Amino acid sequence: MRRSSFVATSLLCATLALVATSAIRAQQPPAQAAGPLAPEKYKDIQVLKDVPADQLDLTMRYFVAATGLNCSNCHQRDQATGEFNYAADTNTKRTARNMIKIVQTINAGDFGARINCGTCHQGLNRPAGLAPATMMTPDQLAALAARQGGPGGAGGPGRAGAAGGPPPAGGGPPGQGRPGGAGNQAPAPAVDDVLNKYIEAIGGASNVQKLQSLAITGTYVTRANQTVPFTIEEKGNKYRETDTLPGATQVFGFDGTAGWIQSGTFVTDMAPFQVQQFTRLNDLPRMLHIKDLYTNVTAGRPTTIPPATPGGTPVAVNLVQGSNGPSIERFYFDVNTGLLLRRQITTQTPLNGRLTETFDYSNYKPVAGVMLPFTIKRNNWNQLDTLTITDVKPNVAIDDGKFSKPKGQG
Repeated sequence: MRRSSFVATSLLCATLALVATSAIRAQQPPAQAAGPLAPEKYKDIQVLKDVPADQLDLTMRYFVAATGLNCSNCHQRDQATGEFNYAADTNTKRTARNMIKIVQTINAGDFGARINCGTCHQGLNRPAGLAPATMMTPDQLAALAARQGGPGGAGGPGRAGAAGGPPPAGGGPPGQGRPGGAGNQAPAPAVDDVLNKYIEAIGGASNVQKLQSLAITGTYVTRANQTVPFTIEEKGNKYRETDTLPGATQVFGFDGTAGWIQSGTFVTDMAPFQVQQFTRLNDLPRMLHIKDLYTNVTAGRPTTIPPATPGGTPVAVNLVQGSNGPSIERFYFDVNTGLLLRRQITTQTPLNGRLTETFDYSNYKPVAGVMLPFTIKRNNWNQLDTLTITDVKPNVAIDDGKFSKPKGQG
């Protein structure tokens, strides 16, 4: 993204992607903000003029996920204080604007498909381009022949739709010679049945209601194999996490209305999407209120997810999903135990791209009559942390002042 000639390369890549893909699956549109647009609140906004101000941070995070770059690759940063000068112009910002204009131009046209930054970049600064064709393995050839009705089926590899080729997508009556067809799938259970089983599995509504606060300690291991001690304090919908990093301590707080981040003496407010991210682990307001916190709550057919440990057996789960603003959240409950094993959040961004976060829960133990996970794996576009909880103190007295934004530079 550092050379202007790369703009043309990316345009070609985007065009090839449109030719190769006849359609892109419909995605949930981002939520419409009632507040001001980005140019009304931030300086130097030249191409994201129709992005709501409260979704600008979400958009920036999508850029990170789509290109593999980080904030300092585009924005000037004071090396002494670590503070960004977001209004300053840079060559990389100018290139990024050209990239955004390409996406906006293509999406405004009548090409039958929509693209986003990840269509070409796929997490890389420089798109890799199309992979060269490779020889098919014997297993791939056998599978292809089976789909085409026998060895040497008419049309040959790559000619779908010709005589003897693979059937059109969705062709043929369900269940006729098609193992796993829609006609053989178990029906979706009732939402209330799944959620009630979950509540009973974690100890029952009465025990959960008695759990007013939690003080959690442990460590998490990052994708760089760095071990970080942490403490989490929860009280109702208030949340505070303290991470003891080498040479620095970072504190993330939410007072029930607004969020903040403190690093040393520097304190800054959280953007709306940051608040959602840093309160994902606060289960106190969520355990009994999934149907209240989300809209369009539905249950899907039973499915499976990978095992918690490599080499294990896939786990059968019931799926419940609901909407939360620009996000769709999916909850995967163990069919047998009823416990929550996975939570996946997919957030639509203003540039047609999506951000996905996954939380895997295991090693449940009782705390004051409520089953809580003591191992949590959180994974998103640039984080892979495995949390190991060593101690949980229930119903401890926590001063509300601990959740309030501290005074400091910012």
